[in-house]
Amino acid sequence: MLLPSPSPLVAPRTRRGLLATLAVLMSCSTPTPPPEPPRVVLWAWERPEDLRFLARTGRPVSVAFLRATLALTETEVREHPRRQPLHVPPGTPLRATVRMEAHPGASLARYPPERLHALADRLATLARLPELTALQIDFDARASEYDAYVALLQALRQKLPPSMALSITGLASWCTPGSWLTHAPVDEVVPQLFRMGPEAPTWRARFARGLPAPCRGSVGLALDEWQAVPPGVSTLYVFNPRPWTPEAFTRAVAELHP
Repeated sequence: MLLPSPSPLVAPRTRRGLLATLAVLMSCSTPTPPPEPPRVVLWAWERPEDLRFLARTGRPVSVAFLRATLALTETEVREHPRRQPLHVPPGTPLRATVRMEAHPGASLARYPPERLHALADRLATLARLPELTALQIDFDARASEYDAYVALLQALRQKLPPSMALSITGLASWCTPGSWLTHAPVDEVVPQLFRMGPEAPTWRARFARGLPAPCRGSVGLALDEWQAVPPGVSTLYVFNPRPWTPEAFTRAVAELHP
């Protein structure tokens, strides 16, 4: 007995239905891989730091060490270089962090172009170490200094090798749509979600939903004010108010899931 041939109109639909069913089954049987944990960068501030234990952790870690502090006065820039020893395993990627602090009465907004270029020269000189992969500027610019800060970063970017990344730390309040940061010629903005004062819960709640532009990608947390890593973070900077130890490092990376 011959079975009736399927209708030429029904057969393609049946095949499409089978393919759709197979696609659903395959998607269900193939779990989505979990997101990669963020890269870790340890801030090493002005104190003796022995990070040679990082060689035994089996995890790639970069170190952003305080290279110098520049005190901006009304008439000059005073440089205070790092004076404390820093020990890292051979081959550790290093980023130089330069802290800039404006003394009372001084403002970057009142620096004429020639002084901004001289300051950019000073910063570029501090980045001239063969093992450095990035230069990071740590400066809490006031609203009146935004334009001057952008001008400084533009001058600095021109003086750095193209292969060297330029990073800046930032306040959470800078990370809003239309922020002045959109004009900054930097490769990375690291909003610091610690030491934020009474508005900390508000900003942390916003960042818990994801990193807002223009601060996507990186974030800074403190070991003594720990919180969940915001979603979408690819690079996590960690500040420790005390010298780093293997135990402190283990605690910092225990729950690195964006």
